[in-house]
Amino acid sequence: MLPEIAQLQINRTDSDDLPYVGKSFLFDFENGDFILRDGRLVEVSGIEALKVWIEKILRTEKYRYEIYEREDKKEYGVVLEDLIVGNNFSYSFIEAELKREITEALTKNPLILSLSNWNIQKENPLVKISFKVNLKDESSFIQEVNL
Repeated sequence: MLPEIAQLQINRTDSDDLPYVGKSFLFDFENGDFILRDGRLVEVSGIEALKVWIEKILRTEKYRYEIYEREDKKEYGVVLEDLIVGNNFSYSFIEAELKREITEALTKNPLILSLSNWNIQKENPLVKISFKVNLKDESSFIQEVNL
C-alpha cells in the first residue's frame, strides 16, 4: 500500500575519502573576490574545501573583527601581523612563532593531525609560507600562502 521509496544515491564530485566537512566556494585571495563559472559560484568539497578554509584562517587577523569574537575564547584566525610587520625580531624567532601560531590555529580542525615540512621566506612586503598538512586519515597535501 505504501509507495516504494527510491534509494538516494549521493555522487561525490571529489575523490577524497575525507568525511563530509561542509562545502565552500573557491575564492581568489589575490583579487579579493569569489571565482565564478557561468555566472555561478564554484563549489568545492574535501581537500579543496579544506585548502580554502586554511587560507581564510591564515588571512584573518585574530581579535581584529568583532564578528569572530567568541565567549569560549576559541577565536577565528591567527596573530601574524605583529610578527611580520614593522618589527626587529630575529628571523629564527619570527619563524618559530609563525609555526606555533599557524599550528595552533589549524590543528583545531578535526581532520588535521599535524603540519610539517615548513618553508618560510620573507620577500618584502610578502611572507611566503608553505607546509605539509598531515590529515588524520594518513593523507596529506602541500599548502602555500602568500601573506
